[in-house]
Amino acid sequence: MISQAAKKVLRKFVLCDNCLGRCFSQLLTGLTNAERGRIIRSFLALEYEAREFRIRPENFYGFRFRHGKRFRKKKCELCGGLFERLPKIARRIKKRMQTYEFETFMVSSRFPEELLEAEERVVKEIGIKWYESLKAEFNRELGKLIEKETGKGADERNPDLIIFWDSGKVKLEPQPLYIFGYYKKLSRNLPQTRKEGYPESVESIIAKPFLKRTGEGERFHGMGREDIDVRCLDWRPWVLEILKPKKRTLDLKQIQREINGSRKVRVKGLRKAGKAEVRQVKQLQPDKSYRVLVETEGEINEKILQRLKRLKNIQQRTPLRVAKRRADLVRRRKVKELRWKLISKRRFELVLRAEAGLYIKELVTGDEGRTNPSVSGLLGMKAKPLKLDVIKIWL
Repeated sequence: MISQAAKKVLRKFVLCDNCLGRCFSQLLTGLTNAERGRIIRSFLALEYEAREFRIRPENFYGFRFRHGKRFRKKKCELCGGLFERLPKIARRIKKRMQTYEFETFMVSSRFPEELLEAEERVVKEIGIKWYESLKAEFNRELGKLIEKETGKGADERNPDLIIFWDSGKVKLEPQPLYIFGYYKKLSRNLPQTRKEGYPESVESIIAKPFLKRTGEGERFHGMGREDIDVRCLDWRPWVLEILKPKKRTLDLKQIQREINGSRKVRVKGLRKAGKAEVRQVKQLQPDKSYRVLVETEGEINEKILQRLKRLKNIQQRTPLRVAKRRADLVRRRKVKELRWKLISKRRFELVLRAEAGLYIKELVTGDEGRTNPSVSGLLGMKAKPLKLDVIKIWL
């Protein structure tokens, strides 16, 4: 069975041991494709001694026959001699990899059209039943050589570094490094992410010491956000994605001290994370407690503030200030706890716990009737928030 199929393909193609072996990769288990190919070729060479058959002579290079025939070596028509060059390719890649700190890697490859077309012709001759693709063999064998050269491990699921082989060109792509932590925002003039017109943000303050040590590019993923003028006085979770790190071993305690030296942002709980935690952080929707200083248009007293007890089940249409970038929806949210303290005839402090997604500023103003009930509506006069803080995140 193997003999007939091997004769069939070798009559039309000159193949190296790797490519001959992978035509039958599902057979003769426990061998590499190169070993499998050498065994098949040797068997056919013995048969060639007994009688002539129409295998292309180049497929017997290196063999000495009793009748004195020796054949010239010719480049493999299926891989173009690529497997013979693998040790040299591995050493070349090793030099390039010295730029990066990594523990695991993965090999990915792409080949010229002429090699893929040759592969299609071979598969057509012998079928796909036992065949292993050029891509699979190349990636595995190059990976084994790089493991030997570097002492690092191949990992297709979670590599630190991806090696792209594209028709002879090599590109190294470090995979993102993820850092999880919690932050407090102590400034009322600081956006969470980078924003035009603001020299700093929570993102830039946190990212700066990481980028100084690791490389270029980052993305900041926070669990929700607070407005620029709102402080966050409880710990909000976040993940920093460092896009192309050259270094992956970091002194997180030292970095935490540098970030906390800004006095605008404090962080804690820094640790390495994974891509899955970005999704987990984004999906969190805990209740939040707020403290808001409210100023009213008219005079108030304790009796008037009692009306706020009806501030429970809220219908809130997307606020006008974010309508351009958010879908126009009506959200239903609950205020779960509420208390207040009268400060003066026109000011009071409101502390409340609400479900995630409730816009607190609009809960105070009413947003031209888009939030109902609202503080303004219940008091019967215009009210506006002067200062707003997130004081508790109920994780």
